[in-house]
Amino acid sequence: MTATDGERLRAAREEGRAALAAGIRAGIYTRMSLARMDDQTKVADQERICRQLAAARGWEVADVYPDNNRSAWKRDRKRPGWDAMLADVDAGKINAIIVYHGDRLIRQPVDLEKLLDLARGKGIRLASPAGERDLDSGEDQFILSIEAAMARRESANISRRQKARYERDKRNGRVMAQGPGGRRLGYRSDGVTLYPADRCDVATRAEVTEADIVREMAERTLAGESASAIEASLRERGWTTPGGSRIQHGSLRRWLANPRYAGLMPDGESAAAWPAILDRETWERVRLVLEARAAGHPREGRPPVNLLTGIARCGTCGRTLMTAHVSSRGYRSRLYGCDKREGGCGKVWRNAELLDAYVSGRVLGALNRDDTPEGEAPAPPDMTAEWRALATERAATEALLADYGKSAGRARLLMSRLDGIDKQMAELREREAGDARSRLLARYRGLTREQLEAMPLEARRSLVAAVVTVTVLPASKRGPGFRECDVRVEER
Repeated sequence: MTATDGERLRAAREEGRAALAAGIRAGIYTRMSLARMDDQTKVADQERICRQLAAARGWEVADVYPDNNRSAWKRDRKRPGWDAMLADVDAGKINAIIVYHGDRLIRQPVDLEKLLDLARGKGIRLASPAGERDLDSGEDQFILSIEAAMARRESANISRRQKARYERDKRNGRVMAQGPGGRRLGYRSDGVTLYPADRCDVATRAEVTEADIVREMAERTLAGESASAIEASLRERGWTTPGGSRIQHGSLRRWLANPRYAGLMPDGESAAAWPAILDRETWERVRLVLEARAAGHPREGRPPVNLLTGIARCGTCGRTLMTAHVSSRGYRSRLYGCDKREGGCGKVWRNAELLDAYVSGRVLGALNRDDTPEGEAPAPPDMTAEWRALATERAATEALLADYGKSAGRARLLMSRLDGIDKQMAELREREAGDARSRLLARYRGLTREQLEAMPLEARRSLVAAVVTVTVLPASKRGPGFRECDVRVEER
C-alpha cells in the first residue's frame, strides 16, 4: 500500500467516524457530593473535562445536568439534574451520556437499572475518561452492574466509618465545629480551643477575644437590651461572623441559644470536651429570655428605623403607630400616624421629631429621679428549671393531642391542660420581663441626653419600651406646635 493509499484510508475512516458522531447528542452529568472521602473535583472542572471528551469524539453537547452538593447513595436523596437527564433519555433528546467518573453517575444498583430500562433499544453510549460503554451491550451492562455494586459497598463502608467516628467523638464529648467559616464564634476550627485575642475593639481600643463578645452579648441580653440593639452595636464596632460576613438580624439568637457556650453537647445536658464561655445558670437564663421574647414576637422581621414605631399607640383605636413622610410647601416632614391603609382609624398624626424629643425627655426624667430602683436581684435559679419543665410538658401534651384528637372528650381535657400550661408560661415571661426592666433601669440610671442620643437606635427603643408607655391622642386643636396634653406618657 502506497503512502497515498494510506492517507486515503485514514481520511475515509475519519469521514466515517464524523458521519457516525454527527447523530450523537450528548448530555453531560456532573455531581459533587458532601461525602468528605469522595473525589471532590468541582462540578465546573467535571464539565470542562467532559466537554473535552465530547470534542475529541465529535459529539454535540445537548445539555448539562449538574447536581452540586447532592449525594447519590442515600435512598431518599433528591437529584434534580439526574431526574432531568433521565427524562431527556426517555424522550430521546439525548443518545449519549458523558461523566467525569462512573461513581459520579451511579452509586446504587437501582439507579443503574432505571437508566438501563429507559435506555433499552436506543443505543445510548456512556463515556468517561476511563473509556466508553454501550448501554445496549450485555457485556457492558454486566461490567456496569459490578461497578455499581462496588460503589454501593464503598458508600456503606464510608457511612459505617463516619458513624463510628461520630459515636467515638460523642463519647469523648466532641462534635464537629461547623458554623460559618468552619467554626463557631469564640472557638477555633477544632471546636475545643478558644479563639485567641487577635481583634482590637473599635469602641474600647482594647484587645478583645470572641469569648469576651459572647459574654458581653449574654450580659446585655439579661440587662434587657434587644437582640437588634446588640447586633447593631457589634456591627458599628467592626465585628463580623467567624466567616467574615456581616452580623445579621437574628445572629445573636442563634449564637446564644447554642448549648456549646455552656460547655454542653447538642442535647443541652451532656458535658462536652470544650471549655464553657458562659456558666450553666447564665446560659439557661439567657435562653429563657430569648424564648420569652420569641413567644411574644413570633414574626419578628426587619428592625424599625424610627424610635417609636411599634411602641407608640393610637389613643382612639389602640393600634401601634406607623411612620410616614409627607411634603407640604416645599418641606418634607416625618410623621407618626394611625394609617387607614394599615387598618388604622386615621385620626392620629403627630410630628415624629417633636414626639421623639418629648418622649426621650420623659424617659431621661424617669431614669434620673432619686427613687429610680437600683434593680432587683437576678432571676432565681429555679425559674429556668420551671420553664424547661413547662416546655417539656407542653410538648408532651401536644403530642397526646395529636394522637387522641379524634376523641372529643379527651381533646377537651388536653386543650384545657394546654391552656393551663400557657398561663403558667405567660406568668414566667412577666416575671422575667419585670426583672429585665429593673436591670435595665439600674444600668442606665443617671443617663444624660448626649449619652442617650449616642446609643444605637435599637438600644434606645428597648429603653423607651422598658420605661414608659406612649399613647398619642387626637389633636385637641388644629394648627402647628406640639401640645403635651395630646400625648399620654405613663411610666411602667
